Amino acid sequence: MNAVAHLARQLAPEAVRRLARLRVVRFEGAPVAVPRELDVAAAILRVVERWGGDLCGLVNAMSHDELAQLTRCPGRSPELRLAVWELGAALERGDAEVSCGLQPRPILLGGHLVVQAPPRGLYPPSPAWPRPVPAATAAEPPADEPDSLDELLAAADRAIGVRLGRRGRDKGYWGQRAARLLGIAEHGEGEPDWRGDVEVKTVPIAQEASGHWRIVEDPAIAMLGQAALAKLVRTLWLARADVGDGDATIVGWYLLDAQPHLVRRYLHVRPKGPADTLGKGLYLHKRFFADAGMLATLNGPT
Repeated sequence: MNAVAHLARQLAPEAVRRLARLRVVRFEGAPVAVPRELDVAAAILRVVERWGGDLCGLVNAMSHDELAQLTRCPGRSPELRLAVWELGAALERGDAEVSCGLQPRPILLGGHLVVQAPPRGLYPPSPAWPRPVPAATAAEPPADEPDSLDELLAAADRAIGVRLGRRGRDKGYWGQRAARLLGIAEHGEGEPDWRGDVEVKTVPIAQEASGHWRIVEDPAIAMLGQAALAKLVRTLWLARADVGDGDATIVGWYLLDAQPHLVRRYLHVRPKGPADTLGKGLYLHKRFFADAGMLATLNGPT
């Protein structure tokens, strides 16, 4: 059974009309013109056309009152979202036994449901999931730039738990510090950092009350006009978390080979530099890390 269609039919007329008129947000696709006047049948059709294959997307778009109407119980919106997803997931699978690979269970991040795609690249093992904040460890950078990918990843392993120090006003300090821990020499901005083959990027993460990790902000990739896709053919992502007192550490790493369709989908332009700058940069939206499998390397593969 199509769970989205079933849930839409259970909503009050004003609720399903509201959902039908919601603006298509960035990365969902091209805007769709919706008539000002919609009867209930047309509104349900529009909801199914938009979210028919995206149960989490529909549930995330619902208001608290709409979620409460479907669950018929009180509660906070995050918990109600998970309850409505359970209702929809049960409708989708019917009496069949369905694996997590076929029907992945979402996690709550920032009060919304997020589906974590499975990892598509290499990442270090973890003693528990979600990945714990590592104990502080001493820095052991290589004496010279690593000669092989294995040596680069071994240096990334040794960087986990190293405290990076207070950043101060220099936003690039932690990234530069992480690069030094890996033994990477400074190169021009037109090619990947390690031997022109692997781009190294840090991405900030933070823990929810549940212990799950989320991506905090969209990382900068390049200045506008540079070949962002060429730089991300192979990327070593370093997950960086604050540890208090202005300090930070590396929690884990993820080596990802090119996912150009995802990069194109989530790449966007915004100002880069001081408040009065005219410069613009290319940034990667944090949704990329759920679809590209990195979140699963932090929270545990499902």
